Amino acid sequence: MSSIPDLLTNYSTKLTAENLRVVKVYLAKELGATPRDSDILAGYRELVAKGVWEKDIAIERLLTTRAVRTLSGVTPFAVMTKPYVCPGMCTFCPLELGMPKSYLSDEPAAARAKKLGFDPRLQISSRLTQLVDTGHDTDKIELIVIGGTFGNYPTAYKRQFFKDMIDTVNGSESASLEEAQIKNETAPRRIVGMSVETRPDWIDEAEVRLFRELGVTKVQVGVQAFDEKILARIKRGHSLQKVADATRLLKDAGIKVCYHFMPNLPGSTPKKDLDMARLMYTDPRFKPDFVKIYPAQVIPGTEMHREWERGEYTPYSDELLKDVLKKISLVTPPTVRVDRLVRDISKKWVAAGTRATNMRQYVEAELKKEGKVCRCIRCREIHGRTSTGTPHLVDRKMATFGGTEHLLTYESKGSLFSLLRLRLPDSDSTLFPELGGAALIRELHTYGKTVPHDQKGSRDTQHHGLGKRLMIAAERRARAAGYKKIAVISSIGTREYYRHLGYSREGYYMCKRLV
Repeated sequence: MSSIPDLLTNYSTKLTAENLRVVKVYLAKELGATPRDSDILAGYRELVAKGVWEKDIAIERLLTTRAVRTLSGVTPFAVMTKPYVCPGMCTFCPLELGMPKSYLSDEPAAARAKKLGFDPRLQISSRLTQLVDTGHDTDKIELIVIGGTFGNYPTAYKRQFFKDMIDTVNGSESASLEEAQIKNETAPRRIVGMSVETRPDWIDEAEVRLFRELGVTKVQVGVQAFDEKILARIKRGHSLQKVADATRLLKDAGIKVCYHFMPNLPGSTPKKDLDMARLMYTDPRFKPDFVKIYPAQVIPGTEMHREWERGEYTPYSDELLKDVLKKISLVTPPTVRVDRLVRDISKKWVAAGTRATNMRQYVEAELKKEGKVCRCIRCREIHGRTSTGTPHLVDRKMATFGGTEHLLTYESKGSLFSLLRLRLPDSDSTLFPELGGAALIRELHTYGKTVPHDQKGSRDTQHHGLGKRLMIAAERRARAAGYKKIAVISSIGTREYYRHLGYSREGYYMCKRLV
């Protein structure tokens, strides 16, 4: 039987975006079955590598599986730590044998991790292969470390886990974590973001220092509710003051903050959920950069399941939940990115509560039908849309616990091209000497299809100088506010970019004197 490259070569014309559907019909007839897009892509790439055809970006995109994965400018994927004791006693949290607490074995990333024995090297190798085979660029990687409460794992395990991840991305072994990080600064595949998830009561100064040693740039904080009575009822084990303290520690270190928020918990109501969302978004003690909204679901074996069985707790209907989520979407400010809306849990685990993993689609569709829009960052990202108009600079100023923040963006006609988070702290950092007297850049991100480092001439939104212009705008504001220095919480894979802008490494940050 002829191979796909042979069949493509023998076809009357070269494969193009216009004739792709016709070519697929031709291949199906010749092969006796419809080929996967990834198989056609592999055949197309083989012909490009041999010089038979020239590379066609349009074809690459059409054959890329789930192209939305890389439309925010980076290629993110999750890596799971091994099962370990969790200090929490939360009533809603599932505990499946052989899994980190709160995770179930048929969730996509969890299933892959369990199959590979929670080995970070195998997880990353497997995911990289899958992403490449399905047409995604993998030169800008965001690693999302998931699992149990991160702070409760042994420090030696955490250091080794991160070294193994970075070595695998680099494709070579290093003698130490620091050496692995330095190699990644100029590696073909660079790590442009690293996140972990933990509880607010496990975030202290020592833990924040370890975050920066490991290269962490974003922390997902399990808050769940912004009401002391609800926190007590679900046995969360921390107060709102602890959330505020943890948030300030993270922001003062330049780390981006993502809250996990759970509407529909025992003791809450639709009105209370909306009030808590408003508090989260407007109270200077909180104001996250990102949020994951996970409505409560009743999982067998949990204390919440026993409450539900006794009739002490009744979750919302899907219609009521959808209404709550629509209202929360409408109060979400343009400074926040809603990373997730509803958790991807298999229906078989859910005894009560929503089973609709695509609830976000319903929410967005109904808002659109009503002529309303969510203003969150994710909903405004340019993605793969063709841009119209020249983007202009927007400065959104916020008062936060411990400092003033500016969200600087380039936008045009409702589309968001690029953003920068600037923090002007009220006092010098006691955690890191290099941050003394410094303004902080906590995030710099240009959206659109991921563009490799060597494709500076691309017509996409990346590599068109918006990031550099935002950096200049941030430096001007920091200088005007009286700061003599500015520091960037650079990921290990973006240090070279900042060096080109006149920054140099000091400790865990890229710094520049403002003169």
